[in-house]
Amino acid sequence: MRKELSRLDYFTLKVLIGLFEFKSCSVVAEKLNTTQPKVSRALSCLREVIQNELFVRQQYGLQPNSMAEKIYPLAKSIVATLEEIDLVAMSEPDTRRVVNVAVQEHMSAFFLEAISEASVHLNQEVVVNVQSWCDNVSQLIAQGKLDYAITVNSTYHEMIENLELGEVRYRFVVAKKGHPIFRKPLSYSGLIENRLVFINYCQVGSKPNWFESSVKLRGEELKLTLKTSSLNMALDHIVKSDDVCCTASIFAYQNFKNRDDTDFFDATDFSHVELAKAKKELAPAEHQKDYYYLQYHHSNEHEFTHLLSEIMKRKLDLMQDEYEQAKSLVAS
Repeated sequence: MRKELSRLDYFTLKVLIGLFEFKSCSVVAEKLNTTQPKVSRALSCLREVIQNELFVRQQYGLQPNSMAEKIYPLAKSIVATLEEIDLVAMSEPDTRRVVNVAVQEHMSAFFLEAISEASVHLNQEVVVNVQSWCDNVSQLIAQGKLDYAITVNSTYHEMIENLELGEVRYRFVVAKKGHPIFRKPLSYSGLIENRLVFINYCQVGSKPNWFESSVKLRGEELKLTLKTSSLNMALDHIVKSDDVCCTASIFAYQNFKNRDDTDFFDATDFSHVELAKAKKELAPAEHQKDYYYLQYHHSNEHEFTHLLSEIMKRKLDLMQDEYEQAKSLVAS
């Protein structure tokens, strides 16, 4: 058997079946809850492996040729068998599915709660293996070593799906209770005179922190003392020093809001204004938005994944709405 046939995975065969039945990339993309480019790439893979065009574009869509007509029932049979195997595996009472995930520390509780809710809803026994997020999570997912990851501003990989969960809306400045920075309104000069702590976020490569960008555009120097992917490490550090932490995301807020040894500024508007000033803009332009994504291998296109993503979106919206309500209460 030709080894190229190993490229015909579940998703690719589903695309073949969908194109045969609906004759439209857009309809297949909608049916599979994916994008047209991914459907097109799957079709290209099919053509390369089968060494045949399979479908011919005509006035009323993609028309299957004789080779596609021969392969279609075989693909239907293979997909049906795979789905039966999945049902048996998931319904076996003594079988526990191991879910390998990569997530940053301050997002881990959110991730675990969502997985637990999805598994209970589907009556599945799940064992979660949590690994630290790193720059090569996309590669690990493509290799099948990870099932899921939460990433900010994910990079493209042909084997990986990226489901948008929501926007990274907030920026914060955090310091220990009673720190001098809280004696007056937050300002650029007041912030830059402090030694700073930054959090490394889920972004591939070395990207600057939101405040770091403003300072560098001005050609000034930072007094940076610590850069870490562990928010708890950063918080423990600042309460034992006079350093100030610049962080972001509602997940960070969830970690420090109930601590009695820290205080914070909401620096969301401040960050946009200062970045505009650094760029010598007259007013803050439409800022570049960051988003959270659920990453997974496209072979994981199944009910659990879709339910998991919907739960995550709902929980993220709820957290951000609750924060807005808390801000309104403080303002009033």
